[in-house]
Amino acid sequence: MVAQTPYQVTAAVPMPSDIHPPRPDQTPEGFWVIMVGQEVGVFYRWADVAERTNFVSGNVQKRYASFQQALAAYTAGCDEGRVRAVPLAGGPFWPSPPESEPNPPSPTLSVGSSASSDSYDLWLQVEDLTETMRQL
Repeated sequence: MVAQTPYQVTAAVPMPSDIHPPRPDQTPEGFWVIMVGQEVGVFYRWADVAERTNFVSGNVQKRYASFQQALAAYTAGCDEGRVRAVPLAGGPFWPSPPESEPNPPSPTLSVGSSASSDSYDLWLQVEDLTETMRQL
């Protein structure tokens, strides 16, 4: 039997140079930095912060008085390796698979199939992992 390993997701962490101040037509409620959340960066509305941090164990977010202070804090967090995006499986921030990698076909086993017991066991584990990810 093969040991199951959790599916690892690499979610995008924006570089500080990718973060821009609010547009002139935006009125920010504040300047929040999310260091650990489903999506990370600098945000201007509490509702956006809550959506990205609720239900994330160990989430880290803090409000700053200005965009410059928030960006400096985010930059320091990136430089120190403290910024981490941890999207919840199947949630709105869960990354889509690249289009170049189609989903594997479902296994079809029938009587007299030449598929080995080992490959059948592997497919069972993939199905089990899928169910586990749905429950998160």
